[in-house]
Amino acid sequence: MVHPSECPDIGPICQVREEPPQLHDQHFTIAELRATLEHGLTDALGVEVQLPLRLSATTVRFTTLEGTPLTLDYENIHHRDETLFGLGDPWVLGRYAWRLGGVGLAARLGVTVPLGGTVENPFALGAQGLPHQHVQFGTGTVQPLLGLEASRAWGDWGARLYGQAQLSLVENRFGYQSGSRFAAGVSAEGPVIGALRFGVSADVVNEQPERWDGLVQQDGNLGRTDVLAGAGLALPVGAVRLGLNLRVPVYQHIIGHHGQLTYPGILQLTAGSTFGGSGPSQP
Repeated sequence: MVHPSECPDIGPICQVREEPPQLHDQHFTIAELRATLEHGLTDALGVEVQLPLRLSATTVRFTTLEGTPLTLDYENIHHRDETLFGLGDPWVLGRYAWRLGGVGLAARLGVTVPLGGTVENPFALGAQGLPHQHVQFGTGTVQPLLGLEASRAWGDWGARLYGQAQLSLVENRFGYQSGSRFAAGVSAEGPVIGALRFGVSADVVNEQPERWDGLVQQDGNLGRTDVLAGAGLALPVGAVRLGLNLRVPVYQHIIGHHGQLTYPGILQLTAGSTFGGSGPSQP
């Protein structure tokens, strides 16, 4: 993520001397470990809990507008080299599954639990010349979750369609309201060699603008749509299914590129296991 900054937005140093405009070139390493536990109450009804742990490691490089490196002799209030780790907002969902001919259908309804870390309004703090943080792992509010999927198998081959929505309806105690998020996709997989399976996928992800105190800030997340193509491998090892998947953006529509994040791809490692049946006696 690269964006320009100039006085007075650079910070308190502008009150001491005239600081020339700068480019802030930030690099993020973002990782998430998400544990999912699903329990079948009956053949049709189930509950699901997702617990995300997140890591954000940031490095920043300051340059002139022409790209010449700058070594600052003061603390920048906007950006710094840092590594953050913490809990995201857990998901709690109910699931109802049924069949329509040869197609398996499932609907999910749930909420997020506001346990992830949040921050004070960074734009208000920045306007006061105070250090601030834009990275946060939670939303600070309970948000409805909606999901619908359809799947079908043809022998050893299978396909899946899904749609999902995370709705942001109110602002949190700091005046932050994240943008609602929507996703839809299709995937298919089949055998390669022995038990090894190969899959392909396509996803569309949309995020609406975030708001602080009811306002869409021009330096904030103004909304985006990403289209991703993916491919991966899956291998059952005993009762555990191991997976490796890579998704890369093939199209991005980013509103207000200034201050927006771009990325080369998403690498996903999965390990899943099924214990027992789907009835009430399942542990």
